[in-house]
Amino acid sequence: MQARVEETLFRFGLRVGLALLGLSFAGTCFAQNMQVLGGSSIAKECFQASAAAVLTGTASGRDLEFCDKALHYGGLGKKDRIATYVNRGVLNVALQNYQDAVKDYNYAIKLNPAVPEAYLNRGNLWLIANQHDEAIVDYDKAMELGVHKYHVALMNKGMAYESKGDYLKARELYLSALEKRQDWPTAKTRLERIEKRIAKAKKG
Repeated sequence: MQARVEETLFRFGLRVGLALLGLSFAGTCFAQNMQVLGGSSIAKECFQASAAAVLTGTASGRDLEFCDKALHYGGLGKKDRIATYVNRGVLNVALQNYQDAVKDYNYAIKLNPAVPEAYLNRGNLWLIANQHDEAIVDYDKAMELGVHKYHVALMNKGMAYESKGDYLKARELYLSALEKRQDWPTAKTRLERIEKRIAKAKKG
C-alpha cells in the first residue's frame, strides 16, 4: 500500500498547499526537547525551518540539511529524533519530495506510534494521492491521540469522505470542524459547497 501511494505521488508530482492541508510540525509536543540538544542548535534550526515551511509552503535544500545533520550527528534522544523526522517530513513535502516525506512520517511512527502530528501529516499525503480510506484511518488516529490541529483533521477527513461521494458524512465533519473553530473560512466554504451538492443530489 505504501509503495502504491509513493508511486502515485511521484508520478503525478502533486503540489501540496501546506496551509490548506494543515501540515503540522512537531513543536508544541516536543518544545522542551528542542531548546538545547547536546550543545547543538541544529535540531532547533530544523524545527524553525519546518515552522516557516508551514507558513510559506516553501523550503530549501539548506533547511533539509539542518534536519539531516541533526539526525546523523546530533546525538538526539528518542523524542528529539521523532520530532526531527516529523519536521523533516514537512520540509520534504514543501520540496515536493513526497516519497521521502512518507518515509519520514513512517520513521516517526515506528519510533513512537503515539505521535499525532505524524498521522495527520501522512493522512494529508494519502488525501492528495486519492487514497481516501488510508487518509481517514490516519486522521482518526491523529484525533484519537489528541492532535493539536484537531479541527484540521476533522475537515480533511471530511474532504476524504466528500471525494468518496459520501456528502452527508462530509457535511457532518465540516460542521464538527466549525464547532472547533467557528471563524474558519476554509471550512465554511467547504460546508457551503457540500450543502449545494446535497441539495442538487436530492433534486436529481
